[in-house]
Amino acid sequence: MLNSNLILILCLLGLTSLARAGDLSALQTAVHIAQDDMKKAKEERDADVQRVSAAKKELERQKIQLETARKNAFLSESRYLESKKKYDKAQAALDKAWKQ
Repeated sequence: MLNSNLILILCLLGLTSLARAGDLSALQTAVHIAQDDMKKAKEERDADVQRVSAAKKELERQKIQLETARKNAFLSESRYLESKKKYDKAQAALDKAWKQ
């Protein structure tokens, strides 16, 4: 009877060890899955950060380009108005000369 109790106790201890091993295995699997998810999320985050940085640089380049275009538009508008005044004055002089 003592031997059967001892065998029973050893079997129970063995099952407990197997259960713990199964728990450890499941925990290790969960850690690996979480680690893979974290790696993918980090890669996605890094890519997004890089895209944001590139977009900011492009936006700054476009702001400079827009400011240059505005300055050029202002200058060309000024030149146009000045030339129109000269044209109107010359046309008026020509019209006056034809009327005389």
